[in-house]
Amino acid sequence: MKALMILLLFCVLNLGYYLYFRRKFVMFSEEILWNTRRIMGNEKDKSLYREYNRETLASKVVMELEKTEDILRNRALESKQEKEKLQKTISEIAHQVKTPLSNICMYHDMLSDPDISFDEAEKFKEIIGRQLEKLEFLIDSLIKSSRLESDMIKLNMGNVSIFHVLELAVNDIVHKAERKKMELSIRCGQNMTAVCDVKWTAEAIGNILDNAVKYTPEGGKISIDVSPGEMYTKIQVQDTGKGITSGHYNDIFKRFYRESPVSEEEGLGLGLYIARNIITLQGGYIMVHSVPGQGSCFSVFLPRQA
Repeated sequence: MKALMILLLFCVLNLGYYLYFRRKFVMFSEEILWNTRRIMGNEKDKSLYREYNRETLASKVVMELEKTEDILRNRALESKQEKEKLQKTISEIAHQVKTPLSNICMYHDMLSDPDISFDEAEKFKEIIGRQLEKLEFLIDSLIKSSRLESDMIKLNMGNVSIFHVLELAVNDIVHKAERKKMELSIRCGQNMTAVCDVKWTAEAIGNILDNAVKYTPEGGKISIDVSPGEMYTKIQVQDTGKGITSGHYNDIFKRFYRESPVSEEEGLGLGLYIARNIITLQGGYIMVHSVPGQGSCFSVFLPRQA
């Protein structure tokens, strides 16, 4: 009889343990399933949240699910933004390419006219040549900007002579400045240095100088001054051009952006965009100050130490 009572008590205890842990497992499963449905449904109404102890196993699993939800949502948002950015870029490129291509096709058709004069034919050929140059420049600029954005360029960073960098940059615009009878001055000590890539930095400075020449009237002035700072070497490019309104200081560094007052000038709106990307990639930055009608001053800051 005593043995039977012990056996009965043992069975009751085991049944109690089973029911207790089964109830706990069911509650755990329901909690996980409920929160999974809430998360998958992106339900963010706080009034629907169940109150539970943050120390329970279920709550810990739910917190991990919430982290996973945030990661997946952020990735989905980034993917959407990248898609929108790509679509915008394709649209901008198509718009930029359309005009020169249309001009080339039009003047090509005119050249096919058997009654065209020799002078007219030469004029149309010259126009087609300019449009081809514009296309080549556009494609080259797009390739550079794409390589910069995708981190595909290899920077050969080193403590380099700024005088040498400016020498390379000025070589690309000196003939344009001479044609416009512009005064170009450079003040840079032979011992001025910065940590940068010679080729790409010359590209960035050259783009700034090209804009200065382009938007400064004939007979204007461009000055380049280099000065050392505690952490950065400052390269200042000052012109006497049309100037930029303060509300557009940030806009001018956007891809394909061009202010309406200069829209009649030849250009694509990529030079400053590429310049800022190059300088930023090297740990530097660009600042601009301008007075409309009096000129602009671009200040490029390059790190003095790696």
